Amino acid sequence: MATPSDADIRAHLAALAAPAAGLGELYHLAERLCQIQRTLVPVTAPRRLVLFAADHGAQVGAADCDPATEGCDVSAALREVLAGGSASAVLARAHSTELLVVDVGTWGEVPVSARGYRARKVRAATDRTEQPLSETEFRAALEVGREEADGASKDGAKLVALDALGTGSAKAARCVGAALDQLQNPTADPVGALASVAGVDLAAAAGFVARAAELGLTVLVDGTFATAAALVAERLHPGTSAKVIQREPGAALAPPWSEFPRGRMETPTDGVGALMTVPLLDAAAAVVSRASKHEPRAAAPAAPKGYTVAVFTGSFDPPTAYHRRAAKRLRESGFDEVIVRPTGPRADRPDAEHADPIHRATMVDLAFRDIPGVSVDLSDLDDGVFTPQVAFADLYARRGEVWHVVSDEFLHGGRNGQSTIHTKWELGADMWATARFAVLHPDECRPESADRPPRCKLVSADGHVPTADIRMRVFQGGTARPDVPELVEAYIRRYGLFSGQPTPRETRIKLADTRLKLFFDPRNAKASALAAKLKRYESNDPTHIVPIGGDGTMLQAIRDHWRMRLPFVGLNGGTLGFLMNESLPDQLDGTELQIYRMPMLRVDTEAGQSAERTSSLACGDAWVERESGQAAWVNVAVDGRVEVEKVVGDGLLVATPVGSSSYARAMGATPVPLTAPVLTLAGSNVFRPRFWRPITLPEGSTVTISSLMPNNKPGYNEKRPIRGFVDGREIGVVKWMRVRVSTVAAVELAFTPAFNLAGRVLQSMFPPAEML
Repeated sequence: MATPSDADIRAHLAALAAPAAGLGELYHLAERLCQIQRTLVPVTAPRRLVLFAADHGAQVGAADCDPATEGCDVSAALREVLAGGSASAVLARAHSTELLVVDVGTWGEVPVSARGYRARKVRAATDRTEQPLSETEFRAALEVGREEADGASKDGAKLVALDALGTGSAKAARCVGAALDQLQNPTADPVGALASVAGVDLAAAAGFVARAAELGLTVLVDGTFATAAALVAERLHPGTSAKVIQREPGAALAPPWSEFPRGRMETPTDGVGALMTVPLLDAAAAVVSRASKHEPRAAAPAAPKGYTVAVFTGSFDPPTAYHRRAAKRLRESGFDEVIVRPTGPRADRPDAEHADPIHRATMVDLAFRDIPGVSVDLSDLDDGVFTPQVAFADLYARRGEVWHVVSDEFLHGGRNGQSTIHTKWELGADMWATARFAVLHPDECRPESADRPPRCKLVSADGHVPTADIRMRVFQGGTARPDVPELVEAYIRRYGLFSGQPTPRETRIKLADTRLKLFFDPRNAKASALAAKLKRYESNDPTHIVPIGGDGTMLQAIRDHWRMRLPFVGLNGGTLGFLMNESLPDQLDGTELQIYRMPMLRVDTEAGQSAERTSSLACGDAWVERESGQAAWVNVAVDGRVEVEKVVGDGLLVATPVGSSSYARAMGATPVPLTAPVLTLAGSNVFRPRFWRPITLPEGSTVTISSLMPNNKPGYNEKRPIRGFVDGREIGVVKWMRVRVSTVAAVELAFTPAFNLAGRVLQSMFPPAEML
């Protein structure tokens, strides 16, 4: 489904069974959720409330706080929250919201081991100084908040909220609006002025809001303190407000800000106001997701009437032979399509998966790729999130009538409302009553009728083996066979998964029973001749893919066939062929190959005019370049932090090691070995900054290239537009491009022992005279 525009969202809401005017407050919340998440099926879980705790002195505007009556020392409130007796703790439990207290500067001491407590004090616990924060302390607090947002994202949170403990923080926050209004120069660094009035908790909260917005989380802001933190975040990082949702319509984060603490903004403290808003957000998400009759633009054709889809979720770590049998039985029982969806991380399950997402994604593709009518959706692994089951009915509505695949164990206690679906799933009781379930059970053990949901279909499937048992067996030196498919077992052995050892980036295999898929341009006479010699190995059930030609042929083969998850054995039928073997032996069986697992890039962009967001994959590189005769003006952020405020030139490019020998080399970058865990950032005809040079970044970096709007004036994109390219394919005018290594897409390149990796790098830098 295409990313909906604001017009799509409004049309979607207009098509609800209830008129928009009748929805009242829910309309505003539903509209904002859809706008922030750019979807017509918004989610509000998993979610986390972070309370930033700090005591205040007179230096941060809390001089009017009487400790005897207003409790400026928040240590007691902090202990009450951690004990679970505070209103915020009770409401958090009631609304399935994870509660975390981050201590950035209280005067008391709390045991570090206390559950739900994190000690990140910027000032010493015994330091009761009345001096304002220094700029260094302010920036340190900002960084604490940013790190907490990173943690929330990694833990799978989709919605985050924030507040502080005690009324002293709210009183201190009132000074911030006026201080921001007094900053007349929008380009001046406001840190000094803000540090003089903002408490350490507010600075940390501002960093939290800014980073959460950068990561694409939905940020719930309610109350004086949280609003002040959002104001500071917006001032430091313009655009933050695009990810902020407030209960009060029209409470925009825009000047004049000095009046913001008045009226209904005086909400309860300690996160109670935000927690009171959470049920409204749940209701808004449910209404907008379930009651729509609107068909968004560019939507896929509706499935035929009566078309049924079974959504099969699980960790699949690893996918087993039982999972394959279950998928086949689901198809045999009448389902038109089975969607296998590996689950992402859950905030309520902190234990890490036993294999990295890239390996889980590969194993799932290998396990199910050859079963007709079965597809794999890697969205949660790719985004690092957990999508609740309640969203599936709308997420796959265009595919057909949605059924949830569960094991019979999920029904135990259903007659008493105590099943796993009732107690663990979001809106579980509602789903039990209204959703459709395909229940997997052993052949001779059908679930009792009293425990079954109203709409269910029983599907027998024997031979379930817990994945934990398989992982333990491999860890102890055994084999995963016969409980996993053959290709999955070979992949586990190839990379030593579940062995307790780090997974290698390269490994060695020996060919046996070789079957090939040949990929070449028949107009290339040399490639055609080489392909003819390999015809005897060609098969409809290949074990390897052989692109024949140059590096362009290899990149095209990867784009077309990477989801087959087979090693690519290139054969040079072009010129240099940085990614290609110069030759292959006549007898392939018994040949040793060195396998290099290469990353692919996930490239997210926002279009220049429609604001439509898209995601693409690149094997080699992605770049932006000027659209018009004028130079492009862009900035560069790495991991959410702007590192270069303004770059003036023809464009910027991010390349993997695979792409470092092509366009990046033409921009002056040095090709890097295929095994190097780095990304290359290069510029084309860069005029500013002076003496720009290509650089290498750690492979885990996220690089964002954004068009600039001088003085924040609108219309800049019409004057100096930039175009985006992914592996040489144009994707049109973009506002920004975000590039990172994909968590689900990778490719295996295979080379014979004769391939000299270091020599090939040197040859690409100093090619023979006949290639010049």
